[in-house]
Amino acid sequence: MEQETLFTASKWVILKLLSQRSLSPIELAAASNTSVANVSQQLRLLEMAGLVKSERVPNRDKGQPRILYSLAGNNSFLIATTDDFVQKKLFKLSAFNKIILKIWFYDKPELHYSLEKAFWHIEQHLDKIDALAVDKSAGNPINMILFTRDEKLKLNPLAVSCPDGSKRQVAFIATHPDKAEPAVFET
Repeated sequence: MEQETLFTASKWVILKLLSQRSLSPIELAAASNTSVANVSQQLRLLEMAGLVKSERVPNRDKGQPRILYSLAGNNSFLIATTDDFVQKKLFKLSAFNKIILKIWFYDKPELHYSLEKAFWHIEQHLDKIDALAVDKSAGNPINMILFTRDEKLKLNPLAVSCPDGSKRQVAFIATHPDKAEPAVFET
């Protein structure tokens, strides 16, 4: 099955809804304002492609099992078009890939390169970090907040020379997860 046929508007709505929580076909139909038959057909295709999974759960109200659907892991369908390379592929994402993608989707493209460099700079400490966030109000330096339970984790600022010739500083601010604000991207 060609993957791009999986990303029609109706399937995209289902995937977005399932990114929030597991849902039954009835709940998905109500939330997407369509029929259960249509949702069930879309779910079968998404399940065959490995993007969603189903789970039978007991329905206490009626005593009959019902099916809940959820996303089947971390995937990315990447379409690349460059001057000398065109390719498309469905990837299973590692935790590292997931963070890099979240950086690429960050709404300040001028910071992408610096944030990638900062992420690779802290890579060896990821086992001590519960979540990462970027202070959206900061420009230079960029403040990367590290939510950690390790009170000894201290990182020196990073100087980044960007491809466009500009220079940015990245400051790493360690804080306890209990003080966490909504994270821009999580580990």
